[in-house]
Amino acid sequence: MALRIYPATVLVAIAAMLGMAAIANAAQDDAARWPSIYEPQWPNVSGSAVGEPQKPAPVAAALKPTTIPTPPVLSAPEAIVTGSAPSPVANRWHDFKAAPVIVLPAFHGEFGLRYWMNFGETAKNLYNIAGNAMVSRLTYDGLQGHAIEAYGRVDHTSGFYMKGYAGIGIVNRGQLNDEDFPPFITPYSSTTSEQREGTLAYASIDLGYNLIRRPEFRLGAYAGYHYLDQSVSAYGCGQIAANNAVCGNPIPNNVLVITQSNHWNSLRVGLDATVMLGGPFSLTLDAAWLPYVKLNGGDSHWLRIGTAPGSFTGEIPEDGQGNGYQLAAALVYAVNRDVSVAVGGRYWRMDTNGNTHFEGNVVGVNALPQPVDWSVESYGVFVQGSFKFGPYPTGGFF
Repeated sequence: MALRIYPATVLVAIAAMLGMAAIANAAQDDAARWPSIYEPQWPNVSGSAVGEPQKPAPVAAALKPTTIPTPPVLSAPEAIVTGSAPSPVANRWHDFKAAPVIVLPAFHGEFGLRYWMNFGETAKNLYNIAGNAMVSRLTYDGLQGHAIEAYGRVDHTSGFYMKGYAGIGIVNRGQLNDEDFPPFITPYSSTTSEQREGTLAYASIDLGYNLIRRPEFRLGAYAGYHYLDQSVSAYGCGQIAANNAVCGNPIPNNVLVITQSNHWNSLRVGLDATVMLGGPFSLTLDAAWLPYVKLNGGDSHWLRIGTAPGSFTGEIPEDGQGNGYQLAAALVYAVNRDVSVAVGGRYWRMDTNGNTHFEGNVVGVNALPQPVDWSVESYGVFVQGSFKFGPYPTGGFF
């Protein structure tokens, strides 16, 4: 059957299409529009508040690029060294300068206790008045002692520091070998005695400055003072050479025969260092030279003190001047930030030249002083425990 198209039908279809276009155009007028083109962005802008529509700006003018102001060039330390653009805060506050960091003077320190097991010897060589021949030699060797000491150290942020220790102990073992030489005694004599009931006291204080201060290494130089008081006592006497006139009949070991008391005062200069070994371990080192050592001592030969001619009136004074050195090292383990333990060792050596003052101390004899050389040597191992404190501000004290 053939399709027949009537004119009225065509008119109705055209009218329907025009109606749909009008409806679509009205819907487009009611849809959301870009606010910067058809109406103002801000409702308070004059000219659009009265309800008069503003003529849209040409699209070309709206898209025309504007000049972007160049941000200020920042000087260090505001500049961000990351390669990114400066932050808005930096752009706005480019004249702001960070306040300098003020480090208040402060000190921190450490104190603790040590136990020192020590060994060593002390000896003297006595010469004739002319000083060209040895009269006798007394050697206290095989000495063994025990001491307890307190120590401490205080460091200041300026680099200065103070350190020191003080100890007291006993010398409970050892022996004396007393030798006398011809022609002053004939034949040669050599006796031995047991040493016990000796005493030991010592102290040291130093003021120094840290030359190098790094997290892994510290080196300081210091100057200070050291004191050592050592007393040894010999009991009994037995001859081990051919002179039976001296202790040929042995003297029992419960009889005190000789006491030697020596007091050593020393100036010292040195270096000390701390080396971090990794983890909780560190190594401390201390080396001192004693450029000036002063000895004041006394020798008491108890069996020769009396009133008969040639006897001693009492203790025979002795003195001397010399030098020496002291070394120490310790391996430290930090239990935590404040507490540490350590094991270490030390060595002391001092030598002097002086006189034994017989003048006025020998009954019935116009005696004169005789040259004498003294030496003392002490070494041993120690264990220690310490506690750290600070830092504490010092205000205006430094």
